[in-house]
Amino acid sequence: MPITGPVLDDRTYEQLREELVRRIPAYTPEWTNHNESDPGIALIELFASLGESMLFRFNQIPDSTKVAFLNLLGARPRPPQVARALLALTTERPEGVPVPKGTQALAGAVAFETLDETVAWPLSAVAVGKVSAGDDEVGPRERRRRQDAAARVRQSLGRPVVDPATDREDFYRTQRVPEDPAGTAPALDVSETLDQSLWIALVSERPDVAARPAGRLLFLGVVFDEQQPDGFDLDSEAAGPGRRWLADTLTPDPPETRWELWAGPEPGPGPRLLPLSLVRDTTRGMTTTGVVALDLPQQFPVHERGAVSVGDYHSPPPLDPEQAAGVVAWLRVVRPRGENDAIHTVRWVGLNAVEVEQASTAGAELLGIGTGEPGQLFTLTKHPVLAGTIELDVEEDGGWTRWSEVESLAMSRQEDAHYSLDTQSGQVTFGTRSRVPQLGQRVRVVRYRHGGGAAGNVPAGAIARLSGVASVEVRNVLAARGGRDPAPLSAALAEVPAYVHRRDRAVAAEDFTALALEVSGVRRAETLSLFHPDTPDVRRAGVLSVVIFPEEDLRDPAAPLPDNTLLRRVAAHLDPRRLVTAELYVIPPTYRKIAVSVGVRVKDGYQIDAVRRWVELLLRQYLAPVPPYGPGGSGWPLGRPVRRAELEAVAVQVEGVDSLDGELLLARQLEDDSWLGEATVRLRDWEVPELAVITAVSGTPLPIGVGYVPPPDPETDPVVVPLPPEVCQ
Repeated sequence: MPITGPVLDDRTYEQLREELVRRIPAYTPEWTNHNESDPGIALIELFASLGESMLFRFNQIPDSTKVAFLNLLGARPRPPQVARALLALTTERPEGVPVPKGTQALAGAVAFETLDETVAWPLSAVAVGKVSAGDDEVGPRERRRRQDAAARVRQSLGRPVVDPATDREDFYRTQRVPEDPAGTAPALDVSETLDQSLWIALVSERPDVAARPAGRLLFLGVVFDEQQPDGFDLDSEAAGPGRRWLADTLTPDPPETRWELWAGPEPGPGPRLLPLSLVRDTTRGMTTTGVVALDLPQQFPVHERGAVSVGDYHSPPPLDPEQAAGVVAWLRVVRPRGENDAIHTVRWVGLNAVEVEQASTAGAELLGIGTGEPGQLFTLTKHPVLAGTIELDVEEDGGWTRWSEVESLAMSRQEDAHYSLDTQSGQVTFGTRSRVPQLGQRVRVVRYRHGGGAAGNVPAGAIARLSGVASVEVRNVLAARGGRDPAPLSAALAEVPAYVHRRDRAVAAEDFTALALEVSGVRRAETLSLFHPDTPDVRRAGVLSVVIFPEEDLRDPAAPLPDNTLLRRVAAHLDPRRLVTAELYVIPPTYRKIAVSVGVRVKDGYQIDAVRRWVELLLRQYLAPVPPYGPGGSGWPLGRPVRRAELEAVAVQVEGVDSLDGELLLARQLEDDSWLGEATVRLRDWEVPELAVITAVSGTPLPIGVGYVPPPDPETDPVVVPLPPEVCQ
């Protein structure tokens, strides 16, 4: 099979002629005769013919020349993306172990670097919340006992046990945040707690550690449950209002949080909760997974280990006696009452946390000596290079001068100290019209970062070692995500027409789709024009909705749903590139569950189980929502109906299938989880099918929803007796 070269412009003579004729009214409205007899039309046809010939020759240009055109356009293949992970550190040294920024963490041969400093303390965290205990959980005797205890607390402390804002008295139970973020234990929805607060106990088995963090920084890692609910339906109440998916809502300014340190159960004139200074916060106001750095006060309140004021609204909830015995301090985080949003579902909280990125920092390099000529090239020793991380200096008369990296040198002026970088090859280029290093001037790089690629997407627990730091154990609590290999040159060549048309701006629906696919973690993107999530059946002017399919979803690989983190990254990438008048929404897909049952007749000489498994696999791939599967290799199109006849045609293509035994059975799931058989399952414009149940058997197809079942039990229990070896012989 011959290799087909990329077609940069496939317009024909007829298309070129029609395009030129359509421009006549815009430029020369007095020209009204567009017949073939008109001399002007004859000239247009001549130019269209010449243009078609030039396009044909243009499409035969060798790759080296195409690359030169790409460089002139400033277009480069998509650079590699770096993976990120969240690490939790542990140590037994009571004085703590500082871990500086840029420390290398290793997952086998894959290197990561810490993005910030941290301090590992011999402490652990227990995060809990006050969850309402209803009447069904609190019996009459228990309720009376708690009321008596509350009355004693009021009398002894002189403090209310009710919410001061609502004057309401509630009983609660303590719910703990899971220790394993990837486990199946229920997460804690802080917005459903009675005081809208997340309480975090600092626990240590050693009493001498209690006051050590005083006046130091404490680093807390928080993992939020950002998955979409199972069975997500954009048209249901559970999906929430459409504004939730608005690009401006997905990328807002971080909301305010208030971090406090509990001063102990003893009454006194001062406040019971001491405010803490928030130094850094990559959780964006407790909305996404990240790290919070808190500055602890010098006067660290050391109270009796395990002391808790039971029943007090402003006190932490009680723990099990074994856990409470090791508590040395309590932290609380809460939204101020002026905020219109709460802290939502938390899956894990841990101390000594730090974020890492799959990249390494290279030291100083002397690139070479300038020649004074335009277009000078220098190459870094390590690549691929992360854009924007190079610190490049040129030795000029006044000493070393820092030059600036730009994406394209086309707009640089003669006095601009600019250079461009090819991230894949590590090549530094100076312009032809801007300043260049003069003869004898040395060019150096102080530092830069390099790395990236899909190899950084390591599983949870794979990062197990810190380089150069002793007495510290490390693990990544979640799988590293976001790594992506660079796009090959062939992909860049194929995207040239779209790149020239788009120029990193989103105007048409195709622009939004192409730009969304640039975000790591996106497997497929589809743009619905005039589509508003609140009124999906009504076309709305100026509104676009981008449907995002992730690269993976471990909960349900056959029907992947993006998490809120991915939706936010897509919104942040698209929002600055859209028109000001465009109203942009970034939404997950909606799956409509269907069931298929097929019976086949197998040709002689073929193994029955193998054939029916191939039938199942082929039907699953044909109905899959993401590439490289689906009818055209791009996933099942949004809103395309699922037809019985189409699936029958797919099933009979399997080698070994002679014919179908009866009709293929197709059904869709109703709201009561029952199945309704149909010849064609209609889907709405934003839906794709999810093959929930499929059975393929030899002979008559099984009823929909029955599935594979073992043979029926005999009426009487049989007695199974093995034969002795001599009988078998």
